[in-house]
Amino acid sequence: MADINGCLLGLYEKALPAELSWDERLATAKSAGYDFIEISIDETDERLSRVNWTRGQREDLRNLLCRHTMPILSMCLSGNRRYPIGSENRETREKGIRLIKDAVDFSQDIGIRIIQLAGYDEYYNESNDKTRELFLHALMDVVEYGAVRGICLALETVDTDLIDSTEKAMRFVSMIGSPYLQVYPDVGNITAMGKDVEKDFLSGRGHIVAIHLKDTLPGQFRDIPYGTGTVNFIAFFKLLKKMEYKGLLVAEMWATEDPRASIEYIGTARSFLLKKYEEAVLP
Repeated sequence: MADINGCLLGLYEKALPAELSWDERLATAKSAGYDFIEISIDETDERLSRVNWTRGQREDLRNLLCRHTMPILSMCLSGNRRYPIGSENRETREKGIRLIKDAVDFSQDIGIRIIQLAGYDEYYNESNDKTRELFLHALMDVVEYGAVRGICLALETVDTDLIDSTEKAMRFVSMIGSPYLQVYPDVGNITAMGKDVEKDFLSGRGHIVAIHLKDTLPGQFRDIPYGTGTVNFIAFFKLLKKMEYKGLLVAEMWATEDPRASIEYIGTARSFLLKKYEEAVLP
């Protein structure tokens, strides 16, 4: 187990080359020292279709997880960018709600504990009072669906005004008041948005169930190699220790067009994060 404040350290699926099979993904992540994988359900037809896999396909994946002793503990559900649950278009909104409910059922079958929901009421269209109201009502619906099935939904901090901080995500957690709605912040996003990282994370204390560890630059939210952005990982790991945080941690990065380099880099990234944690806790 990776020792970052005693937490499990997972690997974002998209850090691995897309052409790998699940057998290869699990073996590669495990050999690099990660404790679990976070599956991606993004806007592409291929990944969206996963939540509608047959019973046999789900059983095949479960068997692989058991064989490799490598679980999938979390899901990054970014597919709601395509089907936002605050959309004023009823058909789009209902597809978004159905996507989340299907993701809950899939998670129950696979053993996933936490689904990260992107904090968007709208993504490609304009946000307004109506889309925010529709988002809240849809969120209440899907949280109830997840609660009945024992699956936690957690709001991601993103790059738009609705939920660009842990503090804003907590407004929805407070309004809905269910233990099955929590917060899944991204330290890279919060840094890139210019927030006070310590103050913001403390606002969610007791409600943060997982954290994306990602480096960023102001206005640049992805593809920034660890150590070349503005995220202060030493200060952040000190904060986790201060908060006595115990939850999932996920290294978020994206594979490049060079499969071999991408596979090598996931090991480099893990070493970087462990080194920063060691520096943070050294007396």
